[in-house]
Amino acid sequence: MRFLPIVLMVFLLGGCIGDRADLVQFVASTKANHVPRIPPLKEPPKFEHFAYQAQSLRSPFVPPARELTEEVVDTSRDCLQPDLKRRKGRLETYALDNLKMRGTLSQGGVIWALIETADSSVYRVGVGDYLGLYHGRIKSISANSIDIGELIPDGSGCWTERNSSLELTGE
Repeated sequence: MRFLPIVLMVFLLGGCIGDRADLVQFVASTKANHVPRIPPLKEPPKFEHFAYQAQSLRSPFVPPARELTEEVVDTSRDCLQPDLKRRKGRLETYALDNLKMRGTLSQGGVIWALIETADSSVYRVGVGDYLGLYHGRIKSISANSIDIGELIPDGSGCWTERNSSLELTGE
């Protein structure tokens, strides 16, 4: 009884030994008929020397200096000017096109508007708050809209006021 598994294994393995002549002949004919072909490499592009002449200019990999990105206002002229010393709020980083009025809140006669930004954040704003890229200040808030006064540069160092509004959207 102990030898039964060994005898069974020898019998099963004996079936694996056989004539492999047809397999050997197939491999030989495949190797003889198939010649591997590698396509030729493309010619490398011709090297053209480029002389870098912008050593004195600002590197494009370094952020610009703060004075280059700040708004320059000619305060010597006696005309409408924004207050550039005022610290800008979070909603002043969005264009008015990217802001949506989503509703209003009121308490004790004071009304606030709910503004949704492009990144789905919601802010509560009131009359006198700033929003938009052009020094927009909220003039009035009604149940359906917000009236905004923006200061737009006129190109001569002065600023002109433009009235804009945000309408309540129910999207």
